[in-house]
Amino acid sequence: MKNNRLMIIDGSSLLHRGFYALPLLSTKDGIYTNGVYGFLTMFYKITEEYEPDYISVAFDKKAPTFRHLEYDLYKANRQKSPNELSLQFPILKEVLSAMNINQIEIEGYEADDIAGTIAKFGEEKGLEVILVTGDRDYLQLASEKSKVLVTKKGITELEVFDNKIIMDKYGIKPEQFIDLKGLMGDQSDNIPGVPGIGEKTGLKLIKEFGSMENIYENIEKVSGKKRKESLIEYRQQAFMSKKLGEIVTNVPIELDMEKFIVKEPNWEKLKELYEKLEFKSLLDKIPRDK
Repeated sequence: MKNNRLMIIDGSSLLHRGFYALPLLSTKDGIYTNGVYGFLTMFYKITEEYEPDYISVAFDKKAPTFRHLEYDLYKANRQKSPNELSLQFPILKEVLSAMNINQIEIEGYEADDIAGTIAKFGEEKGLEVILVTGDRDYLQLASEKSKVLVTKKGITELEVFDNKIIMDKYGIKPEQFIDLKGLMGDQSDNIPGVPGIGEKTGLKLIKEFGSMENIYENIEKVSGKKRKESLIEYRQQAFMSKKLGEIVTNVPIELDMEKFIVKEPNWEKLKELYEKLEFKSLLDKIPRDK
């Protein structure tokens, strides 16, 4: 059956990955290109392997999100992106436009919320969904119809997660990662969680009680005096952390599958960009007669 595979790429995440995985590259005119080159290397690899019928690339917007309104210290520990990286976002978007690939970014939401919303939409349309990211938070979106590819090492290795792999590896269901995030927090996003509870203890509690709500309903059954006290003391923080860690799947966007259809690139424009960016190896991707 054709027309049945939707690929959603976390553009912000993959550009970051490319930037930090490769040495800083620039053209003779001083245009920084390593992030874009890394992104495109991954892009060609996964699209050639999975041959999607539909593609969308989601980006973060600079403005604060609803999570910052919920918790003003959300991501407060993040260092500002280096200029050499920030300057590559418009370049990547220009390349994707030349490829005729759909791009979405929305004020107030993160790329993962957009990706989660498109994934749900794709599932409802009966499509096989593939999410590509460097962010393990996406594991909560895995399902019968959606798999998550997470960048592992450099820009060539990807780890595949689906329902079964997650169950085998962690012993919990994908959606239970939201409860896990509430308990253990997330240092990289400055989500506090419950002090003293890391991944190992968090997984043990989720396996035992099923959900965070159920842990608190049965708090007397939690083993370990110190652990119980910490859970009680930081209850409010735990539920706030769970809310911050949940990817929303109902971002208010008009979705139209027609816009995601993989189309032929504007070869002339793409060739021009690859020459300007000095991507000699990627010029091979352009048909000889174009």
